[in-house]
Amino acid sequence: MFKTRKDSYKFTGKSHSVKGMVSTVIGGVSIAGLLTLFIVSGIYKGNGSIIFGIAGMILFILCFVGFVVGVRACMEKEIYYTAPITGMSINGILTISLFILYVMGIFM
Repeated sequence: MFKTRKDSYKFTGKSHSVKGMVSTVIGGVSIAGLLTLFIVSGIYKGNGSIIFGIAGMILFILCFVGFVVGVRACMEKEIYYTAPITGMSINGILTISLFILYVMGIFM
């Protein structure tokens, strides 16, 4: 009825992509940095220095780089696609969110 571990198939030619793992780690670091910026900005009640803006722009660039690394990882052959897709998703969502946040900041 159910397959046991011995009955399942394993594709031995596949490996985990280093670029995909790097993309996922960049996404995790970006989330941690963004949450840190949110907390510190809340502590200063929105009246922080220019350093917060610079840190936010660095996070935006880091997210974009993580997305590009994830895309390049997906172009590799014979890999597991879990890490690259996870990294692309995290970095893509953060990149779009930060871009919208900056555009709103410019016009408001």
